[in-house]
Amino acid sequence: MLSAHIDIDLTRFEAKLTSVQRRELPKAEALALNWLAYDGMRAVRAKMKVVFDRPTARAIRGIVYDKASESNRVSAVVVGGSGRKGGLPAAAYLGPEIHGGMRRHKSFEEQLIGRGLMARNQVAVPADRTPLDRYGNMTQGFLNRVMRDLRIDYRGAGATRVASGSKRRKRRAKPNQFFVPQGRSDLFPGVWFSGRSEREFYPVILFVRMTSYSERLKLNEIVADLVRQKKDRTFRRAFKKVFPKT
Repeated sequence: MLSAHIDIDLTRFEAKLTSVQRRELPKAEALALNWLAYDGMRAVRAKMKVVFDRPTARAIRGIVYDKASESNRVSAVVVGGSGRKGGLPAAAYLGPEIHGGMRRHKSFEEQLIGRGLMARNQVAVPADRTPLDRYGNMTQGFLNRVMRDLRIDYRGAGATRVASGSKRRKRRAKPNQFFVPQGRSDLFPGVWFSGRSEREFYPVILFVRMTSYSERLKLNEIVADLVRQKKDRTFRRAFKKVFPKT
């Protein structure tokens, strides 16, 4: 799990405390740590909107925080997420953006690789005429149609199993319009669309060589800067909440 841990040194505060205050100090410390972690989470989420091009709400929600307690006085800003509905967890696709390196293949890419249609060292990117959502990603409906024509049992949102051989399904099904031209050196590797005319023949998904990501979202640096700026006043606020008469 990718995370930026937060702790604070209270040695200089402890010397001025009474014995009663010293016993209750962990409560104030944990409160301050949780406030700092929450602010750190918000700072990282805000930075994502600056360094990334239209990050999805799911990616932004992938930045969460772990709370400290009186017995464990360390909080953290965490790249979390469980990858619901078969998707990748946040750490899988944000990890390369934080530490650099290769991104993991998406579900539909793994299935293309498994069928021998795309190489392991390639990734699938949209071509010029590919329908995209507001975040710049290929729409789920489009991917479902492509995978249906490639006869891949894709499990994306709204997808159904590969059409069976029943007469009813054959009557309803449109001719396969999307295909991967294997053994064709004159066509760029990828998925192509073939319609009824020459104008309706163009690539929709390109298979390009996988490249390494550079570090873009400096998680630890963002959190460390925020903690350095806010730790003293945040702890004083937490201390006053625990000891309101002080």
